[in-house]
Amino acid sequence: MKEVYLNMPQLAPGDFLPIFTSATLVMIFGVIFVGLYTFAKMEKIPTYFQYVGYLAWFGCAYSLYVLSTLVGSGDFTRKVLMLTMVAYLILPHFIYFLMQETHEQHD
Repeated sequence: MKEVYLNMPQLAPGDFLPIFTSATLVMIFGVIFVGLYTFAKMEKIPTYFQYVGYLAWFGCAYSLYVLSTLVGSGDFTRKVLMLTMVAYLILPHFIYFLMQETHEQHD
């Protein structure tokens, strides 16, 4: 049987803190984006907070790009991650649209 070797890039010990920080920022900015967008659409907070949520999405996308650079991802993986971030931007809009259409049909 042929043995398979993975050629994984070595992470420098000094890169651990930036990797950990950027991964944490991806999660924090993602939660802020979805939270602000959701509460603005539910009219629990003023609607201009939705635009602050978009800034949080941009911070999330940038942090994910930095994370993919630090861990040595290839170009294809970076493109897939950025496409995923665009989907993460569009998904709350789609969900809110479906909820609004459902409520209009039942009213």
